[in-house]
Amino acid sequence: MVIRFTIYLYRKITYLFMNRLAHENSPYLIEHSNNPVDWYPWSDEAFDLAKKENKPVFLSIGYSSCHWCHVMEQESFMDPAVAEKMNSTFVCIKVDREERPDIDSLYMTLSQVMTGTGGWPLNVILTPDRKPIFAFTYIPRVSRNNMIGITDLCDNISYLWKNKREEMEKNGDEAISRLNNVENKAAKTTSLDYKNIIESTYESLKKNYDSEYGGFGSAPKFPSFQHIIFLLNYYKKYTSKDALGMAEHSLHMMYMGGMYDHVGGGFHRYSTDPFFRIPHFEKMAYDQAMAIMAYSYAYDITGDTFYKNVVYEIYKFLKDEMFSGGFYTAVDADSENEEGKFYTWAYSELVESVGKEFVSDFNINPEGNFYDNNSRQSGRNILYMDRRIQGDPTSMYRKELETLKKIRDKRTKPLIDDKILADVNGLLIKAISIASMIFSDNNMLQTAENSADFIMNYMYTSARLMHSFRKGKSSIEGIFDDYSFMVSGLLSLYEASLNEIYLDYARELHKLLMEKFYDETNGGFYSNRGDLLVRLKESYDNAIPSGFSFEVGNLVVFNYIDNKYAEELEKSIKGIAKDIQVQPIFFSYTVSYFFNLLEFYKISTDSGEILDYLQHHYPSDYFFIKSGNNEISVCDTSKCFLIRNLQELKNLIGH
Repeated sequence: MVIRFTIYLYRKITYLFMNRLAHENSPYLIEHSNNPVDWYPWSDEAFDLAKKENKPVFLSIGYSSCHWCHVMEQESFMDPAVAEKMNSTFVCIKVDREERPDIDSLYMTLSQVMTGTGGWPLNVILTPDRKPIFAFTYIPRVSRNNMIGITDLCDNISYLWKNKREEMEKNGDEAISRLNNVENKAAKTTSLDYKNIIESTYESLKKNYDSEYGGFGSAPKFPSFQHIIFLLNYYKKYTSKDALGMAEHSLHMMYMGGMYDHVGGGFHRYSTDPFFRIPHFEKMAYDQAMAIMAYSYAYDITGDTFYKNVVYEIYKFLKDEMFSGGFYTAVDADSENEEGKFYTWAYSELVESVGKEFVSDFNINPEGNFYDNNSRQSGRNILYMDRRIQGDPTSMYRKELETLKKIRDKRTKPLIDDKILADVNGLLIKAISIASMIFSDNNMLQTAENSADFIMNYMYTSARLMHSFRKGKSSIEGIFDDYSFMVSGLLSLYEASLNEIYLDYARELHKLLMEKFYDETNGGFYSNRGDLLVRLKESYDNAIPSGFSFEVGNLVVFNYIDNKYAEELEKSIKGIAKDIQVQPIFFSYTVSYFFNLLEFYKISTDSGEILDYLQHHYPSDYFFIKSGNNEISVCDTSKCFLIRNLQELKNLIGH
């Protein structure tokens, strides 16, 4: 408690010393600007200084809503004695992984190559020419439990740099060489049987499915909404009750657990247990986008208002807390230097305000159901619903949850990372556009249009899409994911609005994407601009789908509406075919678009009845354009033909 209070006071004092991060635009970097560590942003200046002073580089990568990033800052980076040691040993560089995902991706991949693991904070020791020597995640202040402390690390690196530098630099060269070998292997292509891959992906998900608690795998358990979307596609194609059952069970269990914020709406990043009960408390805007898509699709298939209610709860959270022209990036896990303090409750507080029935149904107990970092009961409680509750959980305890929201709103709120990122907004534009169609909601449509207009007006200039915007300033040139997600979002927004400008924007950005990132020789797409040590291609899904997976969807659409990119699409899929065959579960969103390679329709018409019908469903297997005439033209994977009326269209696309 004394340490936390000291840190709190430390934060409130304006230091005479401010490092170079004070001039940055990222909230995460600015947060570290009053550290006594002499941080530099990623820059030639920092690496030139390392060469001049003959020092290794301490590269620390994190993000504003990362709990363990805050812990490391509080323990070490704010400690003058630790800072003095770091400053004398290294040139220290801080990177916001959300502002520079290209840097984060490269060194995270190198960390995995070197150590077999990775995570945030990511701390990498580099040579002055940017090659990795050692990689770590969280580093404690002092050595403990087989973890080297930052002070001992400084001493060890100082010794090795002076006495075994050649050997250390060899480690960096070997890591780069191994990564290049991985990238070169990926260039070997093979063909895929799309039906077989769809089946193997389904079987892989079925094998990893948690039949008791929903979701896939064990702790830590991410929501993995891309898997849900695949299962819904599979159900729609093959009418598989098992696929629909896995999707529905998972969506219910994720909502009922503590990973969902029942008071304020929206999903936390992941569950620390296999039950979806105890979350890691940060909220990421990209998770809300994927959730909106999955729950909207489930509603479109089932008509169950539970899914609609969840979408509207998430949407309200986004509009109330994370929107100002464009969408913000994330909400912190911590407040008042304590993880989850904003979201957790004392037993007596809940009994007094909402009663014992609520307390029972939300698994509240006097000792607390939330454990601290030392696995001790904290006396605080997370709200998660009892599995025995019957009926629609979104319709229960609304009055009590509103009461708790009024109480909670008086607390010190977690910080919001108010960067507006092109890739994140692209995902949200897509999700909210789809939801606006399914629920016939003009407010949602207006929000998606506002976000798209903001990005194109303030973050797109001189044939360049910028990655980040904050406080009137756009910064960092966009990378592949920015273009891929924005193009996908704009295509969905065109369908929702039928405003030609969004289709024009999508075509314009996609042309630039192909020029900047497509590999003409081997197919596929580079994830960065080519200004780092290695130009990676990343096609597998992580917490959210890859830019590659969305780009496969973009190529499918442009192939149908513009008769372009068929060769590029085939070549790009062949380039990752072996990876998909080995681990299809890591490509579930890409494989979702393989349904479109088997069956897909381009529908062109000016018929109000037809367009209205198409705009009220999840467009998983078709794309439609307003053609300027009342003919109903349909093109499938091999031919084009005319149909006469809405019923024929329904029969064709299976709605």
